[in-house]
Amino acid sequence: MPVIVDHARRRLDVAEIAARLIVESGLDAVTFRDIAREAGYSTSVVSHYFRNKRDLLLFVYRMVTERAVEDVKAALASGADLQTCLEALLPVNEGRRANWRIWFAFWSMTSTDEELLAEQQRRGREARQLIERVLRMTSASRRKHLTDEDLEMQSRRLLATVVGLATQGVHDPEDWPAERLRAVLLREIATL
Repeated sequence: MPVIVDHARRRLDVAEIAARLIVESGLDAVTFRDIAREAGYSTSVVSHYFRNKRDLLLFVYRMVTERAVEDVKAALASGADLQTCLEALLPVNEGRRANWRIWFAFWSMTSTDEELLAEQQRRGREARQLIERVLRMTSASRRKHLTDEDLEMQSRRLLATVVGLATQGVHDPEDWPAERLRAVLLREIATL
């Protein structure tokens, strides 16, 4: 009897291994051969799910981005405040730090690849819109007097703050531990 393979699960498993290798070694060091070895598959299995390395990297980028969006949405759905919703994006634990390492690695490719640049621009705009949604849904009574323009500007400011904090938190975690990231975010929110 033939073995039944869950192709969606296997594709995700391959992407998870690629994500871990990207975090550990960077984009250039990740090969189909490395991924296949880690997964216990042949390289033909890996290439069955992804046409090439670029296709795989884009999938990994989208996968970690969607997870981050879901974390924010879950915090929002639970009734969390603005601080807690935005903390879902900060590198305050290993999983989120790994996400940022993947994003930073991907961003380096956008300078030479128009399609990847367009993907990053689209995702950046979606992140800003998500933050605006969080602003609208948290502390709504305080924000009733704000115009759409005010909310857009605040969401841009908070996105820049989150990206800046994440950059520091990933590149200098000793000077930017989770507590400091949270404290700076809290102060920024207080000035809105």
